[in-house]
Amino acid sequence: MAQRELAPTRIALLELLEERGSAREGYALLDEKRTLLAARMLALLARHAAACRDWRAALDAAERALAAALDRHGVRELEWAPEDPVPALAALHEQRVLGVRVPQVTPATEPPPASVPPDAASPERAAAREAYRRLLELALALAASECALWRLADEYQRTERRAGAIEHLLLPELERDIAVIEAALEAIEQEEALRVRRARAAPRAGAGALESGGTYAGR
Repeated sequence: MAQRELAPTRIALLELLEERGSAREGYALLDEKRTLLAARMLALLARHAAACRDWRAALDAAERALAAALDRHGVRELEWAPEDPVPALAALHEQRVLGVRVPQVTPATEPPPASVPPDAASPERAAAREAYRRLLELALALAASECALWRLADEYQRTERRAGAIEHLLLPELERDIAVIEAALEAIEQEEALRVRRARAAPRAGAGALESGGTYAGR
């Protein structure tokens, strides 16, 4: 950082001391935010890992259900079967966490769709439809969780850079400037004290000289 010009005065020292106090408070807040972000990310990572395991299990179940439906109906019959109404699976909203907009997914509240005509339905087809509906629902939750992790990680990096700048750049520079001014003020005080002692000693030396001269004159 660029060197600032320092005036060795009490006012400059007080300003630097106040600036150092503000910098320390800012660092403490950033350090606390950094800790909270790390804890939030660790908790979210644990839930994300569990959700990934659930999604893989749901994917296996969906593949098995689709294989059973293909065995029952065949590819052509499944392609030409009436389409099932697809309900809204989830609602997406955002919540602010430590200044970060974190996406969250909640189950949708829409009523269930109309049932498939009986002549087009089968247990295998219904099982496959439900399995892939569940798979898509888990995928939406995973996408929101991963987006939240990326946003929290970006905020953590920004907080880390700001805290590091205060800890490794600003505070050491303030400490150096304070030490320079304190040393300069101490030197000024010592010089002033020496000047006062010399000024006090000068009249006594002059008086002693006059006394000596008067003695010689009397003789």
